[in-house]
Amino acid sequence: MPPSHEVDHPVLWSFRRRYLLALLSCLALGCGAEKYQERLAQTSEYFEYKDRINRELGPEWTGHGISIKVPKQFQLIPPPATPDGEEEEFASPTEDHRQPHYLGIELPGLVGAWKANVQANAEGSEHARTAYLYLFSNYDLYHQPPDQFGVSVDPTTFMSDFERQLTAAIGVFLPEGDGGTGADKNIRYREMIPTGPPNSKFRPRSDFTAVALSPGIPVSDVPLEMQLYEWLGSKVQVAVLMVYPASVSPQEHLQERLQLAMETFVASDQPPRPAGSSSGPSPSGQKGPSRSF
Repeated sequence: MPPSHEVDHPVLWSFRRRYLLALLSCLALGCGAEKYQERLAQTSEYFEYKDRINRELGPEWTGHGISIKVPKQFQLIPPPATPDGEEEEFASPTEDHRQPHYLGIELPGLVGAWKANVQANAEGSEHARTAYLYLFSNYDLYHQPPDQFGVSVDPTTFMSDFERQLTAAIGVFLPEGDGGTGADKNIRYREMIPTGPPNSKFRPRSDFTAVALSPGIPVSDVPLEMQLYEWLGSKVQVAVLMVYPASVSPQEHLQERLQLAMETFVASDQPPRPAGSSSGPSPSGQKGPSRSF
């Protein structure tokens, strides 16, 4: 007697249901595995990025509403001692030995300076030379008292004044605008940092005006090159300037490390509050992109 379809139908349906449930479970597990692998890859990228930051950059420097990690080979140049108490009232202005006097100038708004011993090629062999990194800002100019002639500094013109003094000292003319590229000399260009993934996954991107400066006149016994980054807030303006031998060894990775350092750059766009004020951010307070490490 042939098997009854009425008897077999429920059995067949039960089998199909179990099969579909198993298939759906496998698919669900597969999707979960893909998500897990994706998160694992992102975590791995994050720790690789963090390791690179720690390997190539030094400790975080914070002051004057700014924080940054500079390339590890650069060492902080201590600022000149500040007189305390009654001595400050009668003290004569102290020369700031951090200034780039080898260029024959003193630039406005110096808040931090570093130097590094680097290898550079000279006459076919490697020699130890010095590179410098500077941080300038109009942050403290907002409450700077007038000079002896009663003239006050305008903090809003800081960057144009800074550029004018620097380029005049090194014999460079900067055309208007920022239509250049990183490969151009003495032409401004725009640069978003981080430039893209994977680094941009872990840091908010910031917009800088940059220029690679090549002095048009001899400014030192060693030919020099410079890289300038400018950050312009609505009130606060910051310039980061690296000065290095033109023949610096590629093994120093100065440009790559400076760009990595700029990924850690954070600045407050709020000038310091006047003395005695109880409102507004503290001079050391940071307003800007938060950092994850």
